[in-house]
Amino acid sequence: MEVWQILLLKGNDSFNKQQLPLAEEYYHQAIECLEQLWQENIEDCELLMAWISAFHNLAVLYEEQDQPKMAFRYLQIPHQRMAELSQQTQNSEDLQFVALRSLKITLMPLLAFSKKHPACDGCLSSLNKMAMAVNASQPVMH
Repeated sequence: MEVWQILLLKGNDSFNKQQLPLAEEYYHQAIECLEQLWQENIEDCELLMAWISAFHNLAVLYEEQDQPKMAFRYLQIPHQRMAELSQQTQNSEDLQFVALRSLKITLMPLLAFSKKHPACDGCLSSLNKMAMAVNASQPVMH
């Protein structure tokens, strides 16, 4: 088992035991570990998905602690990164495709969060436009 996997498991276990500061620490450590590994192999989808999951875990943790601004921030970080990767033409087509597909994974929690916690009209409009663009750009598989 990889170090990042152990850290995520420990974070989840701590979260389930309501040891939230410890869970937060484990999630941050997992993110650091994943970022380092992902930099070395940016096309590794498993690392990418784990990285996104770690951020989403932190968002849930902050929401649980009634810190919606922090929760929203940790949902935005992977979403913004996927938007950037999907637009960078120096990346391989495979990486751009994975980033584009990942936008949907990062966008849905943002939209759900904005329904529970008031967002400014501009933010909500931007998220809805992004949702329409992401859905329109998904390739059709036959």
